[in-house]
Amino acid sequence: MKTTFAFLFIAVILLTGCDKSEIDFDRKLTDGFCIVSGSKVVINHNDIDYYDYSTHLIYLKNNKSFADDIEGIGGFSVYADGNEIYSGQTQPGYSSFLPIGSVVINTHPSFYADYIIPISFLLVRDTSGNVSPDPREDERIINALKKYDQFYAGLDCEIKSIHYSSSNNVKVELQLKNNDPFNYYYLDPDKMGIGLFHYFTNGLFIGNLGNYYEFSHKEQHIQPESNKSWKKEWMSIINGNETKTITIVYNNFEEVPNGQYNATFMFPGLSQVDKKDVVQNDGQIWLGKLYMSKEITIE
Repeated sequence: MKTTFAFLFIAVILLTGCDKSEIDFDRKLTDGFCIVSGSKVVINHNDIDYYDYSTHLIYLKNNKSFADDIEGIGGFSVYADGNEIYSGQTQPGYSSFLPIGSVVINTHPSFYADYIIPISFLLVRDTSGNVSPDPREDERIINALKKYDQFYAGLDCEIKSIHYSSSNNVKVELQLKNNDPFNYYYLDPDKMGIGLFHYFTNGLFIGNLGNYYEFSHKEQHIQPESNKSWKKEWMSIINGNETKTITIVYNNFEEVPNGQYNATFMFPGLSQVDKKDVVQNDGQIWLGKLYMSKEITIE
């Protein structure tokens, strides 16, 4: 029975594979950014408002719902300038199964509204600990997006420094950079308070270099009224091409022995924002999340 199920599953995956010669041109394959699933061009550049490259979120025009087109299809391929760049799998947001391959699009229900296509990359390490290259980071994709002014560089964030004291006080300095010429609104931990901010992120983890164990903070999360609740007062503006330092202080971090560690942090943005609210008068609300890490020494 298990053998039969496995055979059928593999057969379905093979049948949903993409071949350029089999593409249905009802929606044309263009020289811009396109997504093909099975024999159907489900998205081409005419459907796209812009692509935030920092988080690999595709913003669609006219409240188009990508979930309606690709729900349950399984496989997809990304094309740029008419050439296939990489392939991946779709997966419902409620599924707990690990998908086949490293690139995933979560379909309905997703963390994001229907006008956004989130393309995720799952880190895959080989036996030597090396990470597979991210196929989304391809210059041909950037060039195809720029043809139609659909490339947004978005935000970068890195761990600038971590100061750990024997009193379990930990100060993290993050460097946030706006790579676009216009303003973004970002979640500001000083305005939100550390409890509400950590509803949107797990915050700082300090782990040994083998990632066998981790130490973390003991902050209590404060939950908003609903997962779609947000306030403009939670956010600050980072101007076009500006770099800011964001400081977060933990007063009750777990005790960490001396040694070499890998510190990780996920900088959060909002996810459930109505399309009409994304662009404000003096800036655009940044959605998504940024993962970062830094090797540190605690003495």
